Amino acid sequence: MDNLEKEIQIRLVKVKETSFFLNSSLLEKIETKDLNNLQIGFGLNIKPEMLKNTLNISLIVKYQSSPNEDDKILEIETSNIFEIIDMEGLIEDKGDKIEDKAGITPTLVGIAIGTIRGILVAKMTSTPLEDYPLPIVNPTELCNNLSIPSSK
Repeated sequence: MDNLEKEIQIRLVKVKETSFFLNSSLLEKIETKDLNNLQIGFGLNIKPEMLKNTLNISLIVKYQSSPNEDDKILEIETSNIFEIIDMEGLIEDKGDKIEDKAGITPTLVGIAIGTIRGILVAKMTSTPLEDYPLPIVNPTELCNNLSIPSSK
């Protein structure tokens, strides 16, 4: 792949927390032993803006005490905007799908995961969740397991 041989210039332009939900009343009712069985889910959306050479990676993380949506303890969404020089040669927006010609998406998703992990650590301090940081996640597997449609 020719793109792997040339230097790719990427800059994290902006990180924004777009939503946050913490069900304090449910969290107070849950016993510590039940927190050991937390279910953590992810959502991912990637939106390129070709004219601006930017890629917006929105990441959602949910903590639930069971698969039931009513047992959602926490949900956070962040927007991570990356500027990519000469993005047109690296990312192609095919309408309903993004084609990553250079294989940079897992790296950018890894940065987004690390960012949301840090935000969660700060928000969960002094709560029963402070001992349950976001686990280590393989960004390549996350990209492969989640549908990554383009959102226009």
